[in-house]
Amino acid sequence: MLVRFSDNASSPLRTGLRLGDRVLDLSSRFPSIASFVAAHPDGWDAAAIEAKGLPAHELADVHLGPPVDDGASVYLVGANYKKHAEEAGLDVPAAPVIFMKPTTSLVGPTDPICLPPISSEMDYEGELAVMIGRPARRVSAAQAPAHVAGLTVVNDVTARDLQWMMLGKNRIVDWLSSKGLDRSTPVGPGIASRTVAADPHRLHLTTDLNGQRMQDGETSLMVFSIWELIAFLSARVTLRPGDILSTGTPVGVGGFRKIFLKPGDRVRVEVSHVGVLDNPVVQD
Repeated sequence: MLVRFSDNASSPLRTGLRLGDRVLDLSSRFPSIASFVAAHPDGWDAAAIEAKGLPAHELADVHLGPPVDDGASVYLVGANYKKHAEEAGLDVPAAPVIFMKPTTSLVGPTDPICLPPISSEMDYEGELAVMIGRPARRVSAAQAPAHVAGLTVVNDVTARDLQWMMLGKNRIVDWLSSKGLDRSTPVGPGIASRTVAADPHRLHLTTDLNGQRMQDGETSLMVFSIWELIAFLSARVTLRPGDILSTGTPVGVGGFRKIFLKPGDRVRVEVSHVGVLDNPVVQD
């Protein structure tokens, strides 16, 4: 599994490869996540990576950060599961609804989710995400699989009380305020090679809040497939190696049941074959 790691939570992150309970430091060969996936656009076999001469660290001795370069683009999709759209009181969209997060909003797989003082209604959203390995510009859905190098997990934490605003007489979504808050969005635990899953639309996703199962879904239930999302996005912007696309959340988020995150909570998101996020919640 491809990771970004450091000696402690305040040190600069560098590129590594997690092999069981050890992390190989790849930074001398691959200074960024983007450079690694561009060199391995079809995925990789960790056993085939030449480890000779690379420093190795015990996993317990390092800090794992979000496996996304600071300069990467982070794309997400709204209402991409029918039952989630329904629980939110929304129509199923006729076309993908895309928004972006700044990388300042991202945290690692065990880092705290920080609750900001401007929101009292922060909500979890467990998601599968894919990482681009080859540049994608105006590719078709049939061509899209060749542009995915890896898979990861995202918890698209959302401030429900900041999600909507009025523009004149029109009610619109405030994507930045609701989705882009500092240190709110866990990603990880790393980038799994796309070869871990023959079909990313056949994965099981769960979210637990304080040990209670809140979301239990299958990626087969997406409204728009990963390949359709890549085709839609790449018709508008060029997707680059190291960019990630998070593909939406299934039914079961807390906000529409008035269940909001509070200090002391713990949120665990798991996608089969990909990995686990396990994050405490703190007041920022």
